[in-house]
Amino acid sequence: MSAGPDQLSPSDMASLMAERGPIHVHVGGTAIFDGEPPGLDQFIAHVEERLELIPRFRRRVRYLPGKVMRAEWEDDPGFDLRRHVRHLALPAPGNDAQLREMVGQVMSDPLDQTRPLWQLYLIERGPGRGFAAVSKTHHALVDGVSAVDVGAVILDPDPDGTDLGLSGVAWSPKERRRTEQVIAGRVDDARRRLLGLPGQAARRALDPSSTQAATQAAFSTARGFFDLARSSDPVRPTFLNEEIGRDRRVAFASTTLTAMKQAGADGGTGATVNDVVLAISTGALRQLFELRGESIPNEFAALVPMSIRKPGEELSLGNRITTLMVPLPLDEPDPVERLRKVHETTDRLKRSEAARAASLVIEASGWVPPTMSRVLGSVGDALGPTAGRVLPQRLPWNLVISNVPGPPMPVYLLGRPLRSIHPFVALSPQRRALSIGVISYNGGLHFGLVGDRDRLHDLDGLTEFIEEELAGLGAVASG
Repeated sequence: MSAGPDQLSPSDMASLMAERGPIHVHVGGTAIFDGEPPGLDQFIAHVEERLELIPRFRRRVRYLPGKVMRAEWEDDPGFDLRRHVRHLALPAPGNDAQLREMVGQVMSDPLDQTRPLWQLYLIERGPGRGFAAVSKTHHALVDGVSAVDVGAVILDPDPDGTDLGLSGVAWSPKERRRTEQVIAGRVDDARRRLLGLPGQAARRALDPSSTQAATQAAFSTARGFFDLARSSDPVRPTFLNEEIGRDRRVAFASTTLTAMKQAGADGGTGATVNDVVLAISTGALRQLFELRGESIPNEFAALVPMSIRKPGEELSLGNRITTLMVPLPLDEPDPVERLRKVHETTDRLKRSEAARAASLVIEASGWVPPTMSRVLGSVGDALGPTAGRVLPQRLPWNLVISNVPGPPMPVYLLGRPLRSIHPFVALSPQRRALSIGVISYNGGLHFGLVGDRDRLHDLDGLTEFIEEELAGLGAVASG
């Protein structure tokens, strides 16, 4: 059984076009398990069974001639699971430092765009040390904000496994459509959409409530773009914003959700867990600047995905998520005051029209052909920081900090319990040498840091600073 091909979204195309030179636009994570590792054949059979849940993982990107139209996903007729699922073993003693080194090497290699854009590594660590599973998936392949990938579907909430009602029918690739068929279908679809526009406009013009709502939305959006531009003032480059190479290094840190919530509550600011993540990351970065003898910047910003749900929308469908540039107060030495400033900033941004405007900037990319996306990216590089106000590729930030929810209960891989999971966020676009990913799991909160190998030789120290900042914030706030 196989689903037919489908178009890549505008954001999918943007991430593919962004991948050039040292820029790898893949995401993923390291899942660390207790127990003895499964055999490779057993592991591959388990992955193969679960691929029915994510059919796109058997598909590759098909570009159309000239790349004027968006690419589409098509079944890979030569799909071979053993090209994607691989086995590695650490030498003795198989410690955490060796694991991080190996994962850094895995994350340094770009994915082959002629094949389905993912890989999964089973890493043995030696007797008594458990094992790891490392997923690497191109950003274009994962399912939007939910990021459903092979690393998620192989896990079960029950150690004895879960009956998912899978068909078990052997997969076979769908026959490839001829190029002229694809192009004709796209042209016909565009024609129908254009012919429908006058009728939609007429219906809206005859509806007074619709006209009033549209006018209000226009004013609201205009205010939003003003707020977005004001919150997106170009920030001064730091040592984190120099040209990067192709090689990566990674680092891990873990704490508990209870500790994070307590730190926010003790500060008396009404801070969320995401605010605490941003505040302790800010403090850790401040320590890193001091360690390197760098001046502390008074302008520093992170690109942060965040929820913009309003009260009463908790049960509504859809990913009410936007991405905003959040100024971080690295120049504030007091940890409680730092948390207060972060909370005030994120609260203001979520309530402002800038959140809607940021979403519209992303949606607008759907009207830009793939080739033009690459041209605009090149123009943005040439124009410098001010282009960030009009070109999405140049929105000004120093790094990405992403915090997403994971399973709130224990999960298992073939009966082996998951101990921790550490996400990885791509270093993109150029001149971003660090990204910080965070995920909650079973009462814990786990950090995954990705850095340029040559620029951030002290990445492990940054995770120590994160742990110190959380302890320090809790001590000061409760004191």
